[in-house]
Amino acid sequence: MSKFFEREKQYIEDIQTVIDKKLVDMETQGSFGAYLASYEDIVGLQDDSDEAFLNNPLNAYNLIRHVAVGWNVVESSIQRYKEKHPGQLPKRVRKLLSRSKREHLPGAEDLDGASTALVRLHEYYNFNITSFVEEGVIETKDGERFETTGELSVWDIFKIGVKGTNMMILGSGIEIMSHGLAKAKRDGLTVHDQKLDRWGPLTPTHSTNYVPYDKRLAKKKKFNKVVSEKMILNNPSIIDTIQETKQYRKLCNGEELRSPDVLKDLTCRYEHRGLPYYRYGPHKIETVSLRPHIVIIHDFISDEITKEFINSASPNLKRSAMRGFKNGTNAVDDRRVSEQSWINEEVPAARKLTDQINDYLNLLVDSSIHSELYQVANYGTAGHYSSHYDQVLMGSSPNDLERRNIFNIKTGDRMATIMGYLSDVEEGGYTVFPMVGAYIKPKKGSIVLWWNMDDAGGYDMLTRHGGCPVLIGSKWITNKWVRINSQMFKRPCPKYTGKQIRQFRNNANFQRGGWISDP
Repeated sequence: MSKFFEREKQYIEDIQTVIDKKLVDMETQGSFGAYLASYEDIVGLQDDSDEAFLNNPLNAYNLIRHVAVGWNVVESSIQRYKEKHPGQLPKRVRKLLSRSKREHLPGAEDLDGASTALVRLHEYYNFNITSFVEEGVIETKDGERFETTGELSVWDIFKIGVKGTNMMILGSGIEIMSHGLAKAKRDGLTVHDQKLDRWGPLTPTHSTNYVPYDKRLAKKKKFNKVVSEKMILNNPSIIDTIQETKQYRKLCNGEELRSPDVLKDLTCRYEHRGLPYYRYGPHKIETVSLRPHIVIIHDFISDEITKEFINSASPNLKRSAMRGFKNGTNAVDDRRVSEQSWINEEVPAARKLTDQINDYLNLLVDSSIHSELYQVANYGTAGHYSSHYDQVLMGSSPNDLERRNIFNIKTGDRMATIMGYLSDVEEGGYTVFPMVGAYIKPKKGSIVLWWNMDDAGGYDMLTRHGGCPVLIGSKWITNKWVRINSQMFKRPCPKYTGKQIRQFRNNANFQRGGWISDP
């Protein structure tokens, strides 16, 4: 153990040198800095020899945990840096990357062993459990204290207690967990109230109760105010605010946010669209919103097609990623939890569905020419996709990769979204539009159509939408994004007079164009 401690010191020096000389980027330096901070928390300013330091079993546990948990993060950050910066790594960075290949590093088994050792020591010597949990101190029955600079987290305490009970050291294991639970409640309540006081009860990245647990803090005037339940609809200014998050969650629970005056104008109808084939079997169209125009076309996709879509996509499913704002790269993000794959018209079911869409909706949606491939996505338990826009060029600058993408240049932006439900969902998984106040419950075979752009090519800011977490079951969908350039004759631009064209730049109404209300 002492030799391992000595080697760890050397690697700490190497990491510090890499940071000081800026041999890696800021993101990697951040991961390295976290590892250094973890080491400093454990070792601190202790003056003991290495042997004396390691004689304290808490120090030994903390050191093992520090490397077992932290070194994987260091290696992963180097690998990410290597992918972004091809070429030979600096010598010290190569040394860090090869550490796990050249020596045994503590892992899960070693951490389990250190946890069991601490429980067994308590079983034999019955040291003060309160001092152990609260201060990270071993205090013997005669009052002698063996202190450490590193504290035990709630995670550590439960890890130690659970391992003890698994090894049938039940008395000590359960006692440690009981004290850990009390610490977790107390610390958790403190953190909760601090975040509530500083940030409020709800943002897109956090949530708390509306009232603090601390009775004195709860007396503050701002916590005595009644929380407004007023909904703000058709107003893009609420994007990325508490208000949007609140409306989003209400819609996920199936709450109706719109007034009866709005709902009375929404209709259901049979529609053959003047096509002979559909005169004998018109589709059922349900209007969900007038502006933006959102409709459900029920029973549009046959069971045969839904089955073939799922079977064709399943072997190639990969975790869905989000387009990053930095470097234009895709990255996995907790705001989008799903798996996805892509299929084209070489799959017979996709060919059938494309022909059906082209015919019934009077669009051109063949893949790689007029639209993107069919995206097939699966949302398992708690799978979701937070509020977002489908448009890929909206708000982008000339320097953005999306604007320079050849496919985007040729095809234009996503004029319309056609989302098909390939399965039913037992509970949850609604598609919601928080700007509009509309929600849609998944129904196998139905498609949802909405227009992301108006007929002049302007963007509709009210089309922001998301997929609520799946509570029970699994949700399968397919997305077909229709690109605008190929639709110039199917959905021609408005005809402006010469005077209107001269006024175009200064007239928001002309710039916006007319809202599409078809089908």
